Amino acid sequence: MNRTKSIFRRAAEGGITLGGLFVCIFLLGTVAGALTQLMSLALMVYVPFWVYRKLKATYFASRGIMTFSGLWLEGILLFICGSIILALGTLVFLQWLVPDYLPAAVGQVAEAIKANPQLLDASISPDKIAAYFASIRPIDISMTLLWAASFSGSIASIVIAGIVKAKSVPPPPPPISID
Repeated sequence: MNRTKSIFRRAAEGGITLGGLFVCIFLLGTVAGALTQLMSLALMVYVPFWVYRKLKATYFASRGIMTFSGLWLEGILLFICGSIILALGTLVFLQWLVPDYLPAAVGQVAEAIKANPQLLDASISPDKIAAYFASIRPIDISMTLLWAASFSGSIASIVIAGIVKAKSVPPPPPPISID
């Protein structure tokens, strides 16, 4: 029996791949170097095209009867599943794999602020800003990335679903007659 997959299953399976892309983007973005930064940027640009291909495949598999809201929902769920994997990957990286990364980044920001005090409003001292940045925990960054990727993914999904829905579906192949 050949049953079609539900939107939720397709989104969960695709979300694993999307989460892997997100983790690669994060890891390449944390490594210092022009090449890794370019690779991270290239993967960021690739994500909407990847989601487009997934939604287009769903739309064509349904022979064009998938609604706009169904495509949008699948896109949102893709991004939510991918964002959960991104949050977990980020937390593991910052908490256990490279626990010195966040304090080092905070130290660099504090030094940059102290070197350029004109970046701040006169009512805020550089020490207060440094103390604020030092209070950020890995879970804070992970949850912020989860919500930011989910929200921006839902906005991107509405645009991508509209583009996919505007496509015309090729007609099914004619039945084969055996004479």
